[in-house]
Amino acid sequence: MPRRTTAAVSTAALVLGLISTAAATAAAEPVPNTDTQAANRPIVTLVTGDRVVVPGHGRRPLVLPTKGREHVGHYTTTANGHTLVIPIDAVPLLRSGALDRRLFDVDALAESGYDERRADLPLIQTGPSTRAAGVRETLDFTTVDARALSADKAALPTGWRNLVAPGGKLWLDAKRTADLDRSTAQIGAPAAWQAGLTGTGVKVAVVDTGVDETHPDLAGREIAQANFVPDEDQVDRVGHGTHVASTIAGGGAKYRGVANGAKILDAKVLGQTGGSDSSVLAGVEWAVAQGADIVNMSLGTTDAPGLDVIEEAVERLSAEKGTLFVVSAGNSGPIARTIGSPGSAPSALTVGSVERDDSVSRFSSRGPALEGALKPEITAPGSGIVAAKAANGFLGDPVEPGYVRMSGTSMAAPHVAGAAALLAQAHPDWTGAQLKAVLTASAKPTPAAGPFDQGAGRVDVAKALTQTLTSTPVALNLGTQLWPHNDDTPVTKELVYRNGSAAAVTLDLGLDINGPDGKPAPAGQFSLSATKVTIPAGGTASVRITADTRIGTLDGAYGGGVTATGGGQALRTPVAVEREIESYDLTLRYRDAAGKSDGNWVSIVWNHEQQLYLGDSPDEHGVLRLRLPKGEYFLAHLNLDAAGQRVSAMISAPATAVVRTETVDVDVRRATGPLDVRTPDPAVPLGLASTAFESESADGTGIFGVGVRTTDLASLRIGQIGPRVSAERLRWGLLAAHADDTHKWFSAFFRDGEVPRGFRGTVRAKDQATIKTSIGKRLPDTLVTRGFSVGPTGSDSAFLGDAYEAAGSEFTEQVNTGDGQWWTSDNTLLSASPDAAHFAQFAGTAFTPKGGHTYRFRANVAVFGPAFAPSKYPFVSRWNGLLGADTPLFGDGAGNVGYTDTTSAKLTLSQGDRELGSTPDLGGVLPIGDASGEFRLEATATRAPEYEVSTRVSAAWTFRSQPTTNPEPDPIRLSVVRFTPKLDANNAAPTGRFTVPVALQLEDGSHGKARRLDVEVSYDEGKTWQRARVKDKSEVLLDHPKGATSVSLRATAEDARGGTVQQTIIKAYLLTKR
Repeated sequence: MPRRTTAAVSTAALVLGLISTAAATAAAEPVPNTDTQAANRPIVTLVTGDRVVVPGHGRRPLVLPTKGREHVGHYTTTANGHTLVIPIDAVPLLRSGALDRRLFDVDALAESGYDERRADLPLIQTGPSTRAAGVRETLDFTTVDARALSADKAALPTGWRNLVAPGGKLWLDAKRTADLDRSTAQIGAPAAWQAGLTGTGVKVAVVDTGVDETHPDLAGREIAQANFVPDEDQVDRVGHGTHVASTIAGGGAKYRGVANGAKILDAKVLGQTGGSDSSVLAGVEWAVAQGADIVNMSLGTTDAPGLDVIEEAVERLSAEKGTLFVVSAGNSGPIARTIGSPGSAPSALTVGSVERDDSVSRFSSRGPALEGALKPEITAPGSGIVAAKAANGFLGDPVEPGYVRMSGTSMAAPHVAGAAALLAQAHPDWTGAQLKAVLTASAKPTPAAGPFDQGAGRVDVAKALTQTLTSTPVALNLGTQLWPHNDDTPVTKELVYRNGSAAAVTLDLGLDINGPDGKPAPAGQFSLSATKVTIPAGGTASVRITADTRIGTLDGAYGGGVTATGGGQALRTPVAVEREIESYDLTLRYRDAAGKSDGNWVSIVWNHEQQLYLGDSPDEHGVLRLRLPKGEYFLAHLNLDAAGQRVSAMISAPATAVVRTETVDVDVRRATGPLDVRTPDPAVPLGLASTAFESESADGTGIFGVGVRTTDLASLRIGQIGPRVSAERLRWGLLAAHADDTHKWFSAFFRDGEVPRGFRGTVRAKDQATIKTSIGKRLPDTLVTRGFSVGPTGSDSAFLGDAYEAAGSEFTEQVNTGDGQWWTSDNTLLSASPDAAHFAQFAGTAFTPKGGHTYRFRANVAVFGPAFAPSKYPFVSRWNGLLGADTPLFGDGAGNVGYTDTTSAKLTLSQGDRELGSTPDLGGVLPIGDASGEFRLEATATRAPEYEVSTRVSAAWTFRSQPTTNPEPDPIRLSVVRFTPKLDANNAAPTGRFTVPVALQLEDGSHGKARRLDVEVSYDEGKTWQRARVKDKSEVLLDHPKGATSVSLRATAEDARGGTVQQTIIKAYLLTKR
C-alpha cells in the first residue's frame, strides 16, 4: 500500500490574481499537489524562536529542541491544508489577538521563504512601538501606525515577548506574490475614445512587479517609479506589472489600453519571489503621496477576520484622500467566501473575472467576504487577455513579439482601473467613492450569475459615461437570519438613489432575486416600500427594501438585485440575504480537577463536509459558545497548566453530534494518566515525547489532526468524550524518544477508534530494529537533521514524528516494531557558508522493520537526478483545468527523492508550439484548461558550484492527457531514468572501463520497462556528446578517458505506455585516476 502523510499544502501565501503563475490557486476544494515549495524550505523559525522541520510532500512537521525552551510544550493542528505549530506560552497572546496566527503556520513560513537561508524573521508591529535585542526597524508607516521589523532569529527565544505591547499586534510580514485586443471593446471603451476621453490628466498607480517603461506601448506613460523590494532593482523581471499597466494605459495600435492617456505611477512591491506586506504597504503609501487618483492592486492573499494592515490602509486612504483602490478578487473560485485580501476591504472596488461571453470565469473568487460584505462588486474580462510583455519578464503565453496572453482576476482589475481613469478625466472633481458608485451602477449583469459571483455585473464604460443615476450603498447585504426561520424578524435597509442630471427623473423599481436553487425567490420574501420614486434634479430619494425570511422553505443564500429604470437610465443594485441552514448553539463549559470553572483551555472544531475549522478558547468564566450547522464534528480540547507552559490534558471528542441546542461539560477529570514508556534500559532518559490523534473525512479528501509535544510524560493526561469510533474517524498514537550518549531509541504505539484513559507502553530489546544511515560527502560546516515519521499498520498516514540535529556522517538509531507499524527517515542537510546557507533534503521510503534486524540506508550520494517515490499524492496531476507539479530533480543515488537549493529553476508546460504556462520554481500550478492530446512538461535547475556534482539538471516529459470529471486530482503518467553507479566517498569513479546501472522509474516509484532507452555521455560538461552503449536496457558501458574530470549523462527513454522523457545531468559524477 502506498504510504501517505498528512497533506500540508498552504493557502496562506498572498498570490497575484493570475492563473498562469505557480501559486495562483488557494482553493478550498482539492487541488493538484503543489507542496514543492514547502519541501524546498526545510526548516523555519517561529516568532518564539522554536525551529520546525517542514519536510514537504505531505510529511509531518517536526519541532527541533530550542535552547532555553525545551520545557515549553507545543501543540500541532493540521486541517484544510494548514499546519500550525503553537507553543503553549503563545496561546494567551493568540487568544487575545495580539499575535498573527500566520506566525505559527509552518507552511506559510516555508512558502514565504522564511527558512534557514535567512537569519531574520520579517515582522510588522502595530500599536505601541517596543523593541528587543536583535530587532531593528526597517520601515515606518504613518497610515496605520505600524512599522516593519527585522528580528534576528537567534534572539527570538528570549526577546519575542517584548515585541508585543498592550493594545498592539505582531504580524508576520507575509510574502505576497502576484494574483487585450478584444477586451476593450467588450467593456465599451471605444465609446469613451470617440468622446475624446483617454484618461488624460489622471494618475493610476500600478502596485505590482514593476513596469517596463521601455516597451513601445508604455513609452511616455510612466511619470514616477519606486522600488520597495529589497535586493532587487526597478526592472520588471516577472512581467505581471507590465501586462497590468499595458491593459490600463498601453498605447499600442492593436493592443490598446483602456485609458491610454493616463499616467502611470510604478510602485514595484513584488519581485521574482514575491513581496511582503511591508513592501505592499510602503508602495501604497508612496503611490497616494504621489497623487494617485486610482491604485490598481492585482494581488491578494487568503482573507482573515478583521482588517489586516493592508486593508486598514485601503480604508483610511480611501476616506482621507478620496483614492479609489481597484483590487482583484482572487482566483479561488468557484468556492464561496474566497474573496482575498485586500479585496475584502469594504472601500475597495473588488473585481471578478468574466469570459468573452460575459459568463463568470470559473477561477474567479466568489463572495461574500468573511465579514459578510457583498463582494466582488464588479467584473471585467480576465481570461486570455493580451497585453505588453516585459523585456525581462517570464510570465504569459507568447502571442507575437512583445505581447503575451494571461488569465486571472489580475487581468480583470486593470480593465476597471482604466475605466475609472476615463470617468475621472470626465469628472475630475469626483472622489473614489463616486467613481465606484457610477461604475457599479452602470455595470451589465450576467443573467445566470448571482451577486456573490459578479456583484453588479461586467463594467460597461459606454454606459458609465452617461450614467447619472447611482445608489448608496452600491450593494446591499441584508445579513444572515438564524435557523429556525419561523420566528425571524424581517430585515429592512434603506437604499438611497442620487440623480446627477439637470432634470427630475421618475424611476420604476422592481426586484429580481433568486434562491439557492437558482429559481425566483418566493413571493413576498422580498418587498420594496415603493415601486415608483421621483428624484429631483441633483437630488436624492430613498426606498426601503425588506427581506422576510419567514417566507420560503429553502435555506441558503438568496441574491439578485433591485432594478430601477426611468428617464433613459437603468440601475441594478445587488442585494443578498442568507437563510441560515439548520444550525444550533453548542455551549462548552470547562471544568478543572476540582470541578470548578476553568478558562485555561483551547478547543479545536472540525467538520470537513462543512469546510469548517476553527480554534477558540473559553471566556474568563470557562464558557465557550459556538454556532454550528447540523452535523457530526470532531472536537479536540487541550487544558493548559497554570504557568501556561505545557498542555496538561488532551481530550478528544471525535463524534460530537450537533443536532440540538446543547451544553456540554468538558471536564479535565475525563483525562487520566499516567503516560509511560518503558525501554530496555531505564537509565536512558526521555528526551521528548509526542501524542496525537488524527481523523480522516468520510470521502478521504480531508484530514484533521492535533498533537502535543512534552518532555514530561507523567504530567500529561489523555482521554475521550463519547463512544469508540471507527479507525478512520480516530487514530491515536504516542511516540517517545529516549537518548543518551550511546543510545537513540524511538518507540511508537497506536490505538484505533479511541484515545485510551492513560497508557503504559513497554519496549523489549527483541522488539527493536536497528537503523544505520550513512550520509555522503557534505559541504563544510554541515549539520544533519535526522527526521523520523511513523504510521500504524493498516494506515497510510504517518501522523507522529521526531527529529534531532547532529554533526557527522554515520548515524545509528533503534525503533520499535510494535504491531507492524511502518517508519520513514528523512535527512536534511544545512550548510552555513559565508555567502549562503545551502540545504539538501532526502526523503526515505517507508519500511516495516522486524525486531532484531538491522537496516542500512544511505543518503546524499551521487548520481543526483530526477526521481519519484511511492506516494498517494501524485507528483504531477491534473484537476479542474490545472496541472499541479512537484518535480524533484535531485533524487540521490540511494533511491531517495531529493530537493536542494537552486540558483535558478523553471517549470514550463506546453502543447505543440504553444506555451501554456511557466513558473520560476520546480513545482506549482500551471494552466492546462480543457485541452486534450499530447503535452510537454519541462523542468530545469542549476545549483551552486560548491556542490561539485549535478550542477545542472533538466528533464522534459511528453504525456497524453484529457480533461476529467474525477473529483480527485488525476495522476499524470511519467517516467525518469535512474543512474546508480558505485562511486567512492567523493562521488567519483576511476578512469577506464566502467559500468553504470540504469533503470526506468515510473511516477509511483516502481520500476518500468522501457520500449526505448538511449544514453549519451559527455566528458566536457555538456559541450560535446557521444552515444554510449546500453546493454539490455539495464547497464551503460563506458570507457572514461584519461584527463577527464567529470561525467555528464543525457538519456532519452520511452516507457511502455508511450510517454517519453529526455533528461540531462551535467557533472553526474567525478573522475579520479586509477
